Amino acid sequence: MRMTAEEDVSILLGNPKVAIHKLALPLILSLLVSQANVIADRAWCSGLGVDAMAAIAVVIPIYMTIVGLGSGLGVGASAIVSRMIGAEDKDKACNAASQALLFGLIFVIILTPLLLISQKGILTILGAGDVMDMANSYLTVYSICAIIILMNGAIGGILNGQGATSLSTIMMIVMAVSNIVLDPVFIYGLDMGVRGAAIATVIATVFSLLVGAYFIMSRRTYLTIDRKHMRYEKEQMRMVSVAAIPQMIEYAVMYAMNAVLNVIVINTGGSEGLTVYSTPDNLIDLIVIPAMAIGSALVPVASSAFGQKDIGRMRASFRYALILSISAVIGLALITELFSEQALYIFTYSEEMAALRPKMVHALQIMCLYSALFAFTPICSGYLQAMGRPNYSVLCAVWRNLALITSYIALASFMGMDGIFWGLV
Repeated sequence: MRMTAEEDVSILLGNPKVAIHKLALPLILSLLVSQANVIADRAWCSGLGVDAMAAIAVVIPIYMTIVGLGSGLGVGASAIVSRMIGAEDKDKACNAASQALLFGLIFVIILTPLLLISQKGILTILGAGDVMDMANSYLTVYSICAIIILMNGAIGGILNGQGATSLSTIMMIVMAVSNIVLDPVFIYGLDMGVRGAAIATVIATVFSLLVGAYFIMSRRTYLTIDRKHMRYEKEQMRMVSVAAIPQMIEYAVMYAMNAVLNVIVINTGGSEGLTVYSTPDNLIDLIVIPAMAIGSALVPVASSAFGQKDIGRMRASFRYALILSISAVIGLALITELFSEQALYIFTYSEEMAALRPKMVHALQIMCLYSALFAFTPICSGYLQAMGRPNYSVLCAVWRNLALITSYIALASFMGMDGIFWGLV
């Protein structure tokens, strides 16, 4: 039985350890089902061969950049909303939520034509090469439907900001289940190949968006966005922009850099090398989910404490989140290290992909070593956002990715694909 909106807020403003647990558990489930979407696409498309997998690997960083922009907007909105709730100003929290949605609409109206105009050039730069037509077909669906992807992330963030993570989790479950059901229908049933995978993902995102909009508009949450809130408010828009834009940049940098790294991988090992690299990387994304979820839970908990001017509760929430995330990720990394071949079987069931399995196992066993260190990233990023210092987090992201690219290039030049894997560590 779901808690009431008032109980959600009470937990948000209470003991930070309890709040992080209550908020993080649904978020872990949410991120798991989100990754299930990517895994479902890869698993179904692996039956189409190495070229299809390479096309998906080229496009996924661009798709994830769009997702990241929505998630960044959602995190920024979550920080402002929870800060206002902590300061006991419900009306300002409602206004901030509505301004976040308005900001998202304005942003995506500008973004969509830019994506459509530039996507072939981007794919060329990213080394699509022989799989250009397939990758372009796959990406076009996401470019046209960027508004759906971005607004879905914004609504999820608004729900998380008021402690209603169970509702944002329902959104993600609806999306994942729909995508898993629709994937084989569009990919094989309608013979649409990789484009069908993208269409299935977008339709599933529409279902998720409609569910989230229903929660917000039906007064099932602590904050209700009425018609009176859906108008431009200069001061609230400024607050949302200051919180959201750096977070959107950070997420965009993180995912866009993955595209740059893919170019280095392609230059080192070709399309086969990209498949060998990107498939184990999907499993690493699963391993670090607890850290990502705890980092997301930390944002509203620490932000509400900041609104209450309770610095002790902020510090306690950070320490607990950091210890909890590192412990969880280390445990999952050890399990994956021991059962790496079994973990990769779902991606290598076809005869063509099975030949690459030993190389993928080797890659995964090396890449597992970095996952515990990565756990620091979402926790520190979330805490900086809660303190109203998202710009510092952006600088860290840029520095981290520049260091990563440098290590990739340096090590790959004399170690080949092994240099890529060790460069990540």
